Amino acid sequence: MKRHSKKIKHKAKTTLNKIKTNIKETLFDTSDTPSISVQQLADFIQHHPDTKVIKKQMLGISYAFYSLETEGNHYYLETNKSKILQLDGHYQNKKMVSYRSYRDYYQLNTPIKMP
Repeated sequence: MKRHSKKIKHKAKTTLNKIKTNIKETLFDTSDTPSISVQQLADFIQHHPDTKVIKKQMLGISYAFYSLETEGNHYYLETNKSKILQLDGHYQNKKMVSYRSYRDYYQLNTPIKMP
């Protein structure tokens, strides 16, 4: 019974997150609010010419740590191969985005409002 209730709770949480993402996308589209997804922001950070990269091998697993400061924005990204583990973005010391791969409520395609 406990397992069944956990399954229902997880499904409800996932459905709610999808609804929130769809609402955000619609609001940003209709109001012409500049936005970007976590995946798009990670790609931007990885390919920006001013990005500083540190690569480390820990317990046989390769990790890459990216840091970028541009136009008043500060970005920090951690990846394992091509998987985004963590992404933080700040604008004038205010948090824009905080993505962690182990959290359920931010999806990679969720639009983020950009300043």
